[in-house]
Amino acid sequence: MSGKQRAYVGVVFAEIFWAASFLFTNEALKVFTPVSVVVMRITAATLLLLVFCACRRELEIPTWKEIGLFVLAGIFQPFVYFILEAYGLKYTNSPNTASLILALGPLLSPFIAWLLIRERITINTVVGLAVCTVGIIIIVTVGQELKINAIGVAFLAMAALTTIFYTICLRKVHQRFKPATIVFWVDVTSLVFFLPTWAIMDREKPSVIGQTIDAIQAGGLTTTEEGRAIGAIVVLAVFCSVVSYICFCNAVRYIGVAKANAFSNLIPALTPICVWVFTGEMMEWNKYMGIMVVIGGLYLAQRGKKEKSEAKNIT
Repeated sequence: MSGKQRAYVGVVFAEIFWAASFLFTNEALKVFTPVSVVVMRITAATLLLLVFCACRRELEIPTWKEIGLFVLAGIFQPFVYFILEAYGLKYTNSPNTASLILALGPLLSPFIAWLLIRERITINTVVGLAVCTVGIIIIVTVGQELKINAIGVAFLAMAALTTIFYTICLRKVHQRFKPATIVFWVDVTSLVFFLPTWAIMDREKPSVIGQTIDAIQAGGLTTTEEGRAIGAIVVLAVFCSVVSYICFCNAVRYIGVAKANAFSNLIPALTPICVWVFTGEMMEWNKYMGIMVVIGGLYLAQRGKKEKSEAKNIT
């Protein structure tokens, strides 16, 4: 299997994990605050990546110029993205609206990538992304209430843009960095911003350590709600913050910003499937139709002329 083929397989798995992530996030939020969940998730992921990179001797130290890219990536995602998404959901109070607005990110990514790093745009990519957007509209709007709030839409639209800028930062990182190393440094820089935010926002709430100790004293972590919440955070850290981001980073390197971001359209399509798998809740007819349209658009977006060599990182 070539590097490009592995990139495609990896990014699909990444989107599957991210589609299922809201189920585990919801479990963690039953006990911990949103900021606490994110900080614990990123901290655990950073420690795992540190051990992984050290064991494989892949922990390259960035130059001052490269540190700037990692800082920008860490600011865009997850730090700013998390804040904008949280406030967007607060004002719209509608997951359907959120899914629809966030789908604008992949649609705009070819044009922003061309504008900032001159990544080539193909008609297949643009048309395929447009078809994916139609599929998402079918999934989130047919037979369902769509709430529109101007402030919430503005926050969500800005969140969609941060995902594009994050991906462009990944694209600009030098080829000598392995995907795991890139994700490690991005997580480290994001923690620099998240930890003060966490301390300010949760200063009057029970501490995570205190809650965990109380859970252990109450009879162990395996049978308590706190135990399930911590287990959910572990799953989020390992699969959604380590494995998924490594796969996505590798995909950006091999197939580019626009094509990698196109796979984000799978999340609204895969989420109902994950809900059905984990909870048994059946999907409505429009979701089946929308999923097929998204898959068709994604296939079209990846079509193009065969290149003589795999895409190289832009420096």
